[in-house]
Amino acid sequence: MVIQISITSRKLFNILPEISEILYFEPAVIHTAADTPILIVADLHGDLSALQLALRKRTDLGCDTVIFLGDYIDRGPASLDVLERLFLLKIKEPDKIILLRGNHELRETNRFDGLFRDLNHDEDMYARINRVFDRMPIAAVISNHTFCVHGGIPGPVKLSEITKKDAYPFVWNDPSKENGINQSPRGLGMLTFGEDVFDEFLRINGLERMIRGHMVLEDGYRWWFGGKLLSLFSVPDYCGMGNLGAVGVVEEGGHVEVVTFG
Repeated sequence: MVIQISITSRKLFNILPEISEILYFEPAVIHTAADTPILIVADLHGDLSALQLALRKRTDLGCDTVIFLGDYIDRGPASLDVLERLFLLKIKEPDKIILLRGNHELRETNRFDGLFRDLNHDEDMYARINRVFDRMPIAAVISNHTFCVHGGIPGPVKLSEITKKDAYPFVWNDPSKENGINQSPRGLGMLTFGEDVFDEFLRINGLERMIRGHMVLEDGYRWWFGGKLLSLFSVPDYCGMGNLGAVGVVEEGGHVEVVTFG
């Protein structure tokens, strides 16, 4: 028998003020150093088992810092459990757990893709959680060489130009084989960026690569642009698709390994 926990009985309800304050003081772009291997976890989509697998990899691989690339909620069966676990981890280890914003941490997405329903259409709770999402950082940079973000870039922007209010292109845009900035098949207002734009972004910011999520991938990962961009997806068998899940590990010297699981 499954026991349903009421919204107001959850720890999640009580820790929102604390997590909101922590995120408020974080910049839009967080800089961290790979003194020990850093674990990169992509989309979780309300899958608590995928989160537990990822955290097990953290222990197995000896990773102190974990960067989560967003899309913690919606579509899966345990969005509130995943949020609660992540927020508690962030409170316990604020400098070691980095929670980036994904496109499902936007109101226009999570209103219709599961979160609002999971909150029993509680408008107050829904608004409070989304105010927390508004405070999430957009990107993280590891040791001045690796840019981590949920989606992509709007063009060759400087890191100093990225703000929390301008999250949309960074959580929605995708890489493309076609050069330039182009309309995305995802829909109006969503764009793709080609290798030429990507290379210029790396050049002006002195970076070497990007790691991002946002795409379901059969093998859990995909390399783009001659190995300069890595896409990850961390939920195995997402919606019954039979795909593998994957996480990334960034070593101190900048080497990146991919670990898959199914």
